[in-house]
Amino acid sequence: MKRKLLLASMALCALCACGARAAALDVHELNGSDLGMGVGARSIAMGGAFTALADDASALYWNPAGISQLERTEAMMMMDINPARYSYKALVLRPEDWKESRANWAFGVARTNRLKYIADGDWSQGNASHLIDLSMINVERTYVGGLNSRTNDWRFTLAGNLPEHPNLKIGATYIDFKCVTTFYAQGAGRVCQTVAYDTMDFGFLYQDREDMRFGMTLRNPLEQTKPKYVTLGAAWFRGRNTYTLDMERIFGNYSSDLRQVRFWMVRAGVERDMLNGWKARGGLVVPIKAWTSTLGNISDNLPSPGFGGAVGAGYTWRDTTLDVAVYGDPGKSYVEGKKKFATVFTLRQKF
Repeated sequence: MKRKLLLASMALCALCACGARAAALDVHELNGSDLGMGVGARSIAMGGAFTALADDASALYWNPAGISQLERTEAMMMMDINPARYSYKALVLRPEDWKESRANWAFGVARTNRLKYIADGDWSQGNASHLIDLSMINVERTYVGGLNSRTNDWRFTLAGNLPEHPNLKIGATYIDFKCVTTFYAQGAGRVCQTVAYDTMDFGFLYQDREDMRFGMTLRNPLEQTKPKYVTLGAAWFRGRNTYTLDMERIFGNYSSDLRQVRFWMVRAGVERDMLNGWKARGGLVVPIKAWTSTLGNISDNLPSPGFGGAVGAGYTWRDTTLDVAVYGDPGKSYVEGKKKFATVFTLRQKF
């Protein structure tokens, strides 16, 4: 989960990166879900405020309990403007006999391209030293040379209702995480680094009335050397509009030398049914606190207005949905020291 910590820190630092000198790096490739705002163009367009909504296959990432809301089996694929780059692929199984059982079972599997980058140069300049500090690459913050790094994970989720409490849905995700980094240019000759570990996420959804739902996600609660995430969310359904609000707290330790982190983020989103298969979306991300024991209080340097946002749309034809989102790309803005925007697409298919 240190990659998600990296995302949160980059998202905050990116707000002040536009006025800073770019890092002395030659970036050849930089993509992946951890550079943006998670997975799923729909949820990204709503600012990532998806914990209580969680009603499509991206719930495998946002709240594992959510897959038990799906009415049918669903496949999802997320890509950026280069269709050869897939950031997220997921499949949620919802056979009829599972839905009709008291437990309302659902099972899902997903593959996520968390972060892929190839860059070389002086990593001690500008914001690049922060990236080294927060990432899983074990090199000095003054490193000069090339890094070719890829981080992926596999997610396996089981979710359902508590038989005695049909309004409460629960889900658990097993995550197989792997980061492989090789060195080149001035760093050639260093040994390839591989970091792999297993972890768990847990999610909960509660709904006892049609117009409101609550959600909670616990990420990485069992690991002592990785930060913990607690996300509380609510979703309100008002006619053709859906409103969502998330509050996320990140705390605990990261890295082998137990550096500390304290983050607090608020996200808000809206989705409006425009009829005839069309939906419009918008979202905001507001940082309240951002602190690490090595970087200090990052939020002190945030300029006005101090928040980020996204917009998007979706169109459904029969069992197929295409979603698109446009947002300020916090990761690329952070690394390259200038404003960067990103566009992502998600294809959803029901069976």
